[in-house]
Amino acid sequence: MDVQLSKGPGSRALLAAVIGMGVLLVVGSLVLVGVLVHRISHPHPAPGLPEADHAAAGLGAAWPFEGPHGQLTLNEPPGTHITGMTRQGNGLLAVSLSGGGPDRVILWDLAHARVAARLVLTP
Repeated sequence: MDVQLSKGPGSRALLAAVIGMGVLLVVGSLVLVGVLVHRISHPHPAPGLPEADHAAAGLGAAWPFEGPHGQLTLNEPPGTHITGMTRQGNGLLAVSLSGGGPDRVILWDLAHARVAARLVLTP
């Protein structure tokens, strides 16, 4: 039983389609890597934050700063410093503090410019 493969126009079209899809995969991968490299090398602040929030997020302003609600002050003891901040999706800013007493986390309500909750971490 001798089986022969046809080398007609259908096979050539299939080969051209496979090569074309391979080229598209390579080009798409290179574009994806290029976009990732560009976004990493040119970071943008999170959308929807006022400039005061960008400054508080560590982009160069001193704490306390003037915002749309006036001067925002945490009223913490001397020696306190901010060790981290994370914005929550529900309009809260979690501020991690240390020094000046036990470590603590403050949940700051951005919409109302007030402390919503305070968590004190004791050993």
